[in-house]
Amino acid sequence: MTGGLHRRTLPRMIKNSISVDRPIEAVFDYAAQFEKHPEWQPDLKAATFSVTPAVGAVGTETRKMGPQTHTYEWRVSEYTPPQRLSFETLSGPMRPSGTMIFSSEAADRTRVDFEMAMNPRGFMKVMAPFIERHVHKMNQQHLQRFKQRLENPSA
Repeated sequence: MTGGLHRRTLPRMIKNSISVDRPIEAVFDYAAQFEKHPEWQPDLKAATFSVTPAVGAVGTETRKMGPQTHTYEWRVSEYTPPQRLSFETLSGPMRPSGTMIFSSEAADRTRVDFEMAMNPRGFMKVMAPFIERHVHKMNQQHLQRFKQRLENPSA
């Protein structure tokens, strides 16, 4: 590095997508019900969110990661119904941030694109490439369950 400039690396984005056979409003509304996220994320053991979704609203989640369970605080960083929903994690050695982007493919079909950065801290930076591969796989499974819950709510 010359001239005292430090190079900052941008976080690597984990990207997943899925199409859901439901109108965009229904898909967005379900995603914005944060307390229901454990329905489609089996590693998420609990989620608390007791206010109306809005930018700055805060919640907690308890997630099982391997043999351990951790509770984190997070906040809504973008809320633009029915197009975009973003969050950022406020505590922990990994502080993921992510955005769900919703777009209509047809009257009753919605594409969901999910982008996520892990934002590791400390020693977790060394583990990040391995964790990111695992998270990419888990996110795709989560989106598949999300789709199933919306398309077959009684299943």
